[in-house]
Amino acid sequence: MKTKIAEQLFHGAEGYNCAQAILKTFQKEFEVDEQAIVAAARNGGGRAEGGLCGALYAAHQLLGDNPLQQKIDMDFIAKGSSVRCREIRTERRLSCKQCVSLAAQNLQGMLGT
Repeated sequence: MKTKIAEQLFHGAEGYNCAQAILKTFQKEFEVDEQAIVAAARNGGGRAEGGLCGALYAAHQLLGDNPLQQKIDMDFIAKGSSVRCREIRTERRLSCKQCVSLAAQNLQGMLGT
């Protein structure tokens, strides 16, 4: 369910980028305020810290200092060959929408919902 919500939010009516779509999708579960979602506009399109995929970067923000970050990173590497946006896009194994879906799927699984 969360995966579909995230996919719909990504470039949907509100125009959310990848990071914003993830934060908005899990807003209630992680108590994300609207300002954080607005601020995440600067983390899409390969502009997240370290060049991370914006969806993955948002998942990291939600998880905080949690060992589960490594699991989601490994899933991105397995499916997209990297955790960095530009490398994922260069390899063309995952689209941006698929990255949003993958991040949402991992977060939903970690929440057990």
